[in-house]
Amino acid sequence: MNHQPALKRRQVSREELYALVWKTPMSRLSADFGLSGNGLAKICARLDVPVPPRGYWAKKDAGKPVVAYRLPPQKQGGPSHADIRPTPPVKPVPVEELQTRDVAVKAAEAVMVPEATDRLHPMVRAWFAEHKREQKERAQENRRARRDVFSWSRPLLADLTERDLYRFRVTSAVFRAVEAAGGQVVKAPVTGKVTFRAGGHDIACSIVEKLYRPLKVPEDDAWTAWPDHHQTGLYSSGFLRVTITTYLEGRQKQWIENDKQKIGDVLPDIAGAVIAGGAFLERREREFQEAEDRRREEELRRLERQRQREAEERRWQRFTKAASDWEEHGRLLAFIAELKRRLPSEAPEAQEVLRKRIEWAEGYATNLDPLCRGLQTLDRWIEG
Repeated sequence: MNHQPALKRRQVSREELYALVWKTPMSRLSADFGLSGNGLAKICARLDVPVPPRGYWAKKDAGKPVVAYRLPPQKQGGPSHADIRPTPPVKPVPVEELQTRDVAVKAAEAVMVPEATDRLHPMVRAWFAEHKREQKERAQENRRARRDVFSWSRPLLADLTERDLYRFRVTSAVFRAVEAAGGQVVKAPVTGKVTFRAGGHDIACSIVEKLYRPLKVPEDDAWTAWPDHHQTGLYSSGFLRVTITTYLEGRQKQWIENDKQKIGDVLPDIAGAVIAGGAFLERREREFQEAEDRRREEELRRLERQRQREAEERRWQRFTKAASDWEEHGRLLAFIAELKRRLPSEAPEAQEVLRKRIEWAEGYATNLDPLCRGLQTLDRWIEG
């Protein structure tokens, strides 16, 4: 297996970058820097470095005349250098994650968008009852408002539109596909901001209309029974958009309908992405836990090393104290011996008092000897 060396951060001047871009095609030069071609072009623009026009290298290779642009003077206050940081390589998707996705895709292949609304997913069927209840509540509010001029009520809720019913049917199919692939639907508000559970993790997803802001208000602007669910001035494009909104480190996907492809055509892909998202979150949690365990183990090892250093330091301090006490004990005994030698020269009436003082000092000096109770006792004291 070939391993390419990791590219390092590099600082280049305007003059150096100018010479490089006119010597090597941008596609190859950007790869040498660890950047995309667009990323290198942005750096050139920031430094006001001209780049070869389209077709320059083809003409040059064919021996045709070409024109190289001069490097303009540096603009006042403009940068003279650029720090080029290589773009981190994209991590490959683990095989187990790909396998999980493939299994989920295959399991959801038989799911289709229903033509009618009589056999929708239970959570979607509940939206019909919710719509009826809200319609009734708003009608009652409006009747009360007509009787009381000081009361306020929300606008009446319109009947479900064709776009609402289409979104219901597609959402039901997405739910069925995810469940067929092994996932669960845990939250399903009528707004379309739903939550799935896959591999023990929640995956947020939006199944909504793709909206746009027209220059002219459409004649039939009542495209949904819930206009207050959307920003004022936005209207349906006639297509749905399904988006995984949970952050998956670049694995979030989005599917937008068009004239050639409907959401019903990509149901297995949606289910596979949701299930693979759960597998990714599970792997990331496992890796995080493993990293946390390694950090905790390293912290325990660090604390153990620190404890051993502190114990060793205390052991050495006691050892040196024992040596100091032993040395002090010898000095005191020598002094006491000298006192005893001179004692007879003192007056007889003072000798008894001095003898007792010497005995007192001799007792303290003896106790100061770290070897008086044996080496094992001394070792236990040093060990603490």
